[in-house]
Amino acid sequence: MTATSTQQDPSSHRCTYDAFLSFKGTDTRKGFADHLYRALEVAGIHTFRDDDEIERGANISAELQKAIQESRVSIIVFSKDYASSRWCLDELVTIMDRRETNEHMVMPIFYDVDPSHVRKQTGIFEEAFSRHQQRFNKEMDKVEKWRKALRDVADLGGMVLGDRSESQFIQDIVEVIGNKLDHTWNRRLRVDPYVVGIDNRVEGLNMWLEDGSSDVGVAVVYGMGGIGKTTIARTAYNQKFYKFQGSSFLADIRATSELPNGLVHLQRILLSDLQKEKAKEIYSLDEGITKIKRAIRCKRVLIALDDVDNLEQFNAILGMREWLHPGSKIIITTRHEHLLKPHENCAMFKVEGLHEYESLELFSWHAFRQPHPGEGYMDLSKPVVQHCGGVPLALQVLGSSLFGKAADVWKNALQNLDVITEGKIEKILRISFDSLQDHEKRLFLHIACYFIGKHKDFSTTVLDECGFATNIGIQNLVDRCLLIIDGFNKLTMHQLLQDMGKGIIREESPEDPGKRTRVWNKDASNVLRKLTGTETIKGLMLNIPKIISSGSNRKRFHVEDNNGNRSSSRRRLGFFSWQSISFSSTNSFHVSNEIGFKTEAFRRMHNLELLLLDNVKISGGYEDFPKNLIWLSWRGCALKSIPTNFYLENLIALDLRNSSLQHVWKGTRFLPRLKILNLSHSHGLVTTPDLSGFPNLERLILIDCINLKEVDESIGYLEKLVFLNLKDCKNLMKLPIRISMLRSLQKLILSGCSNLVLPASKIVKNQSDSTPGDMKKLSLLSAVKLWQPIRSWVLPRKYLQLTCASLPQCLKSLEMAYCNLSEIPNDLPSSLSSLEYLDLRGNLFLSLPVNMNGLSKLQTLLLNDCTNLEMIPELPPSVEDLSAYQCTSLKSVLLNLPNMLPTIRDAVYICENLVEIQNVFKTRPLRSVDIEMIKDIGLFNLESIGSTEVEMVNYLTRTAKKGPLQGLDECGIFSIFLPGSKVPDWFCYKSSMGNSELSITIPRHLNLKIRGLNACVVYAQGKVRAVPHQFLLQISNETKGLKWTYAPVTIGLPKEKEHMLWLSHWRFANDELEGGEEIRVSVRVDEDAMLIKEFGIQLVYEQNNNEGTVTEDITTMFQHETTTPSSQNHLLAGDVSASASRFHKNNQNKVGEYFICNRSGWFFPIEIISMVHLSSPLLRQLSRHFRFRASTQPFSLFSFAPIQILGAERVREVENIEQHSIWDGPFSSTVSESGISSNS
Repeated sequence: MTATSTQQDPSSHRCTYDAFLSFKGTDTRKGFADHLYRALEVAGIHTFRDDDEIERGANISAELQKAIQESRVSIIVFSKDYASSRWCLDELVTIMDRRETNEHMVMPIFYDVDPSHVRKQTGIFEEAFSRHQQRFNKEMDKVEKWRKALRDVADLGGMVLGDRSESQFIQDIVEVIGNKLDHTWNRRLRVDPYVVGIDNRVEGLNMWLEDGSSDVGVAVVYGMGGIGKTTIARTAYNQKFYKFQGSSFLADIRATSELPNGLVHLQRILLSDLQKEKAKEIYSLDEGITKIKRAIRCKRVLIALDDVDNLEQFNAILGMREWLHPGSKIIITTRHEHLLKPHENCAMFKVEGLHEYESLELFSWHAFRQPHPGEGYMDLSKPVVQHCGGVPLALQVLGSSLFGKAADVWKNALQNLDVITEGKIEKILRISFDSLQDHEKRLFLHIACYFIGKHKDFSTTVLDECGFATNIGIQNLVDRCLLIIDGFNKLTMHQLLQDMGKGIIREESPEDPGKRTRVWNKDASNVLRKLTGTETIKGLMLNIPKIISSGSNRKRFHVEDNNGNRSSSRRRLGFFSWQSISFSSTNSFHVSNEIGFKTEAFRRMHNLELLLLDNVKISGGYEDFPKNLIWLSWRGCALKSIPTNFYLENLIALDLRNSSLQHVWKGTRFLPRLKILNLSHSHGLVTTPDLSGFPNLERLILIDCINLKEVDESIGYLEKLVFLNLKDCKNLMKLPIRISMLRSLQKLILSGCSNLVLPASKIVKNQSDSTPGDMKKLSLLSAVKLWQPIRSWVLPRKYLQLTCASLPQCLKSLEMAYCNLSEIPNDLPSSLSSLEYLDLRGNLFLSLPVNMNGLSKLQTLLLNDCTNLEMIPELPPSVEDLSAYQCTSLKSVLLNLPNMLPTIRDAVYICENLVEIQNVFKTRPLRSVDIEMIKDIGLFNLESIGSTEVEMVNYLTRTAKKGPLQGLDECGIFSIFLPGSKVPDWFCYKSSMGNSELSITIPRHLNLKIRGLNACVVYAQGKVRAVPHQFLLQISNETKGLKWTYAPVTIGLPKEKEHMLWLSHWRFANDELEGGEEIRVSVRVDEDAMLIKEFGIQLVYEQNNNEGTVTEDITTMFQHETTTPSSQNHLLAGDVSASASRFHKNNQNKVGEYFICNRSGWFFPIEIISMVHLSSPLLRQLSRHFRFRASTQPFSLFSFAPIQILGAERVREVENIEQHSIWDGPFSSTVSESGISSNS
């Protein structure tokens, strides 16, 4: 390659496909490769495959070459006959060449082939190559290319079929490929891996989504239950959501619309999806409507609404249709064909059942884990498939129930199929139910009625006490596709299965619900009103929705799980309506809140174990109330105190959220079996009850008990307590002294407790050594005098040392966010050495204990919004998740291990004053930089640039700041950014105007050793006023095969119509550059944001006699002598190769390649922008600086994964972000151009 040639820009490769599938047609085309292709497409991974089975010409076709070039990943399926095809081998060579020259991922799949046979060309591959050598004996170079490609691709690893089933193997491949592609994979919805016949059914919907219409479109996907409507909608959504500016898939509309306060909850989910951030609290429907209107009017969105069952639920969508941005699309799935009949311009898509051959294939995947029935089972399978009538859900459930069963079991099942009438889905599903053991049937019915949406651990705790072997039973139900455990470990079930279960219960006593084992809502209301309950009833649920009207000051109700955590699950529950709606419900129904019930109604329910009441008023005496209750959930309980004659001794879980309790009960109650107590949002509660009678209590939840002032000291007797949640108890004055005695406590949540006081260490030590008997004698009054407010931590007292020793030493998780902490006690690491999770967000402390690395088990540390924090000390290597967003006073981070760098990279967004990460980079004013460093880079007249200011953008913190000239030390490279319009004259090698690459041969100089290289890049604003997401300088020694690519952590922003210089000095210490060698230097930049005018390089020599340093041009060398860099800069000023090797190792890189990049990823983090509300000043200012183009590819040699910053615990809602303006304005600096002498 000549000195003037340039490397092809990888961004020129337009990625038409996600994946290119390479395979040997005769081996796998109609089998494994076809199934893999369809699974990839269903998952939304657009895949190219060659369907042309006609023998190709001598070379790989231009179409295939283009497809490889336009794919992001190549999947190569090595089968037994792969190497026999010269066209497959030519395809492989092209793929490996593409991998070498551009950013292209390759995934080898070894399908029934030993990887070593591929690598070494042994076994059946050896036979194939023997034939090739005979046929191409005059083209042995071609054969050698094939061999090398096989060796190289086998060395990549890949995936081996092994003992896995083909279906599981395909599922694993799809997951791995999806994770490799990009961040959009995380937004794809899960689709069953065994989906069959989806292509034709989703084609019409996809064409509608891409019809190019500027109208707001509504598509209705309708059909019977279980027919596959949701699967079709999910598949279309996966394949097209990225083409819209915003998207949201809301599932289970019908179920969610029936929940108390469910509509407001759905508004939050929709806003969160469209704004790509955690939505703020919404307290009324009207408030939610206003926010959603703002969110959807300015961008094209795709909204999918799943399982809508009445017109009222849809009025919201049609009512806001005019607000939607032109080109937006709404997909609706429903069982009702004529749901939207009165409305025009709706595309209707009826979902028909599967064809018989498709049904047989789907059934076979579940019954035999292959696409066809097992040997001898065809005649047994066909009647099952025919009776299912093409309903995918029935095929899936029945197939799973028969998996692994003997032929005689199948024959018995066929006898039951004879009584199934066409279209009776519930009866089809009943066959799976009838195949369960008796205890599994009872477990299924309990879950279907009362535990859907509940956490598995909570459900197991309660159901175990009901006499079930719950874990085994749940697993059996999951295996038979009767139950699903979602990604949040919650129990979910298809509505058809729930309906079937409830239908089975109604059959127990069709006319008299009081004689059934389980009753709910309307039937439960009738039983209570008519006093018809009997000893048969095991469970009763009655939910009366509490409607929150606009502007209402009534008590807020909260959607939470059983630990009291707000429901932020990404599981889509449904949509909402703009107006009050009336509907029938299986979970709740409308009844006046003024209508109450008598306790007498429960008198005959002696065997009642599960009682779930929401907003139900009950009056009367409790003497005859059921005495066998295991789980009592009475949310909105109107009692001020629980009567003493209310028998609770058998309870396992007591949930009294949103109650009116002022005192839970009088005196001490002995509840020996109680494990879970939840009193959250009980705003009248002042103190907890005496807890000494709960020896088995494991979880105590008191969220948002805003008037709670103390927790009873008897908590010290709870030896089995593992979870204590006191979040947002704003008036809680002190923790109980005996909390230190909780030897089993693993998680303590104190976030939002802003008025807490803490004990002194002396009292704590005495109590830690005391027995329970001694504790009874302790005068609590005198002890309280030594408790001190958290705020006082900022002023240490000589006579009082505050300590963490008052907290249980067994804690694994401690949350103290927004607690007004002014200081963190120094004994935190030693006192709480078992901590794995520590949340200190939003506090006022200036520093952390210097011995934080003593928390050897710590995995997560959250410091967001700690605006006074100035330094993060060394952390233990166990930390995997560090979050310090918006720590606006943070200046330095001490990094003790190289493997901590990825954690730090994603941790310091909007930390505008950060100037140093130890051993990685440091910025400082130019006048404080070592003078020898200044001389090395070619500056010596600092007086002329003393008042110059520039605007610098920091890619690591995502901030921009204007100030005096800065020097940047980063991994052996020193940089300065300053105004200037030309490369100084002393640079001997300069690129031609507009050329981004320069090649030279280093001249030989006797007695001169190269110790570094200077580079100067002249650049200006591009067509768009934006910060480039790509700004790279690459130096390669072509002779030695060495390459260094550098992306500085901070760059200068040129003013409009002016130029800027990037001066950098690269230090080399190990003869990386020597006379006679060819070196190439190139610059890569996002040309829309920055334009490169010219650049130059200059070699820096050190005489062998150590008398000084000279530059390449002997006639214009500096008139001074230079020594080695000062020892104080040893780590930062080390040579480039050593620093890059330490911090930037990558197993995929070739030996001698160094990538120096301390950013999180190449594309500037659109996720951080999506955290901020669309109207926020922060977003507006970010938008001025950063521009994102999906078609722009990162520099080919880099493959950093996009950052992921949103998570359930990673960041706080961003209500405070808008208070901080991190941009002073786009390119607003008034720096004058000066500072470099061209006659140096």
